[in-house]
Amino acid sequence: MKPEPVHLRGVTDGIDLARRVLQTRVREVRRLAGGLQQRDQRGMHDFRIACKRLRYALERFEDLEPSLDTVAKAFALLQDALGEAHDRDVLLSILPVAMVETEHRLRSEREANVDRAVMLWTQAQELLLDCPLIVFT
Repeated sequence: MKPEPVHLRGVTDGIDLARRVLQTRVREVRRLAGGLQQRDQRGMHDFRIACKRLRYALERFEDLEPSLDTVAKAFALLQDALGEAHDRDVLLSILPVAMVETEHRLRSEREANVDRAVMLWTQAQELLLDCPLIVFT
């Protein structure tokens, strides 16, 4: 999945640059959040990658706005939960049919990680709302 391009025409300073990058990455994450709600393997993977891009952008601009550190940490936890679910998806795709108990355990672990990701996404959205460099339109 390619990242949404950041349009930089007319950028006047570092704060403006940070706003544009963060707004674009937040828009991308919000657009792909449906993959998490649907618990779709491909959709969750794309959402995880978008979360990673946003987290890296947040970390890049922490010097301009220290509160971004808290938001970046929230997205790191979200990424971890999504990554754990993805790992289970990969294992399930290669698991021999005869390993029924292991399949049941992996499916249960996947669902627990997706549930955790849903909760973490809710928390991360609340932090984004309080972020001074991000304006929701």
